[in-house]
Amino acid sequence: MLEVLRPIVQSPEAMLFLTVALGVRLGRLKLGDFSFGNAAGTLIVGTILGAILGGAVPELSPTLKSVAFLLFVFAVGFQSGPQFFSSLGRRTLPLAAIALVVTATGLVTALSMGRLLGLDQGSTIGLAAGSLSETAMLGTAYGALSGLGLSQDALLDAQGQAAVAFALTYVFGTIGVILFCSQLGPRLIGIDLREEGHRFDAEQAQVAVGGGQLLDVRSLVARAFRVDAADGATITQLRDRIGSLVSVQRVRRHGKDVELSPDLELKRGDLIALQGYRPAIVRAAPRIGKEVVADELVRDLLGHGAEVVIAQRFAGKTLAEAVQLLGDAGRGIFLRGIKRQTQEIPVTAQTVLLPGDILSLAGPPERLEEALPHVGESVNTGKRSDISFLAAGLFCGALIGLATLMVNGLPITLSAGGGALVAGLVFGWWHSRHPERSNVPLAATQIMWDFGLATFCALVGLTAGPQAVAALAANGALLLGAGVVVTLVPQLVGLLVGHYLLKVDPVLLFGALAGAQTQDAAMLAASDVAESSAPALGFTVPYAIGNILLTIMGPIIVALT
Repeated sequence: MLEVLRPIVQSPEAMLFLTVALGVRLGRLKLGDFSFGNAAGTLIVGTILGAILGGAVPELSPTLKSVAFLLFVFAVGFQSGPQFFSSLGRRTLPLAAIALVVTATGLVTALSMGRLLGLDQGSTIGLAAGSLSETAMLGTAYGALSGLGLSQDALLDAQGQAAVAFALTYVFGTIGVILFCSQLGPRLIGIDLREEGHRFDAEQAQVAVGGGQLLDVRSLVARAFRVDAADGATITQLRDRIGSLVSVQRVRRHGKDVELSPDLELKRGDLIALQGYRPAIVRAAPRIGKEVVADELVRDLLGHGAEVVIAQRFAGKTLAEAVQLLGDAGRGIFLRGIKRQTQEIPVTAQTVLLPGDILSLAGPPERLEEALPHVGESVNTGKRSDISFLAAGLFCGALIGLATLMVNGLPITLSAGGGALVAGLVFGWWHSRHPERSNVPLAATQIMWDFGLATFCALVGLTAGPQAVAALAANGALLLGAGVVVTLVPQLVGLLVGHYLLKVDPVLLFGALAGAQTQDAAMLAASDVAESSAPALGFTVPYAIGNILLTIMGPIIVALT
């Protein structure tokens, strides 16, 4: 094997990209609902290659590892910032509390298991990061270790122990949360998650918005009708009859389009094009006339769409309240979906909009052009990213990381990684309120997240590989058992507090527990069992908080061990 890799070993760049390529491929392989993900897959491949190569591992730049981690952790903060600060609101406070409980319990449990089993500092760090499936914790802990003044050999040994412990405990750290949120947790509190999901969706369906039922946004359609029952009615009168979930978009009389106006009186034989949610159009049909085939009348109605970041005045409002606040400015445009960070969230009347939420809207071009300024700022995917803005954020993060606080003679610092996280939070929060000031598409920060994380994990694995075999032999079995405890105890405590103390709806609760340990796979598993997308509503706020708090735990564990 070494002979095969020898030409590659001579090039650190080639070795790095080979590790990333193989690691991401491994991370994408699925065993049922489980996959390693990019981080664990790349770390595992890097560690194996590093162990095979031993002393032949090419010299890898520690600066590159630091830069890769800064890109990743800044992107985490940037994407989480809007939801992190908005989580302090009254409506989302119980979900934020669950994230705090899970994180605090995870810290205490990891430290307790480390002390009980006599684990070294590096193994305790890896145990916490892997069992709680938070790769960023590994990075901030590495930064804190570098500030302790350890010798190079001692530093590499601690980092190697951490990487091996992380790789060993990460698998159950993922699978355990998936099983808890979809199977074990519901049984512990005596509920049927499927029944609860159906009950939650049924309750949401009963909430009226603008005089009509809030409908499945996937049922948006356009239909043409020949005026009969609506003969003599004005556009305003017809709108009052058919409700706000259907909109008159076009009127054609004697083969020519007629300009729409509130006072336009419809005549028998007119063709009108409606756009709206299918059930609402079905209910409106008897008030208009017979449906006809007129493709040219409705062909372009559903083809136009826009994505918009919500205006600040809608933040903290339910969708029902936002519709009322928007009023007539929103007539004729329809909601196709809501995206929060990278997650599509359920659209219900009681969905609380948060800063940074992106609405996908549909409607005729002229109506979208008129309505979008009232809704928020358009997402312009054609513009280039504002690299200057991102670089300024990373610069501020590096400065924050230089600050050191002395506690009993022990230096406490966020390190560059923690500073980048704080800067990302602030810059992301500011950008969500002023998206027009600097263009930073979600795809730009997602590339920083994915590439930075994969590169960091590859470098960690390659560096830790030579120590991996000895670390595995010394603590392998102990770490596996300890990992099960550190993964499940925070989930159990969070479940008990959320269900019995905070009284969070069970469907939202299991989404929140998945988010608190940053496990989107667990949220999807809970959604699958519940046959509802509602767990995503409980997921996003704890996910944002969990990403931040678990990342900060790295330096805390270093200080306490």
